[in-house]
Amino acid sequence: MALLKSGAIPIGRMLFIPKDGGISKDDLEIESSGQYEVSEMADRIVIKNAECCRAIMVKVRTKE
Repeated sequence: MALLKSGAIPIGRMLFIPKDGGISKDDLEIESSGQYEVSEMADRIVIKNAECCRAIMVKVRTKE
């Protein structure tokens, strides 16, 4: 399990994960302190903070 990104996502902001090595959103394990939405684009995976009133902490890892 490799850690890809770790950090805070402020209210209404997004975290971008590049699709290096052909990963998809199904290949990710996301640990979060709040609600989030995941979407997939051609060149990146987007994790959006879905909380209405606070920032969230997120750790994104690849599944083994």
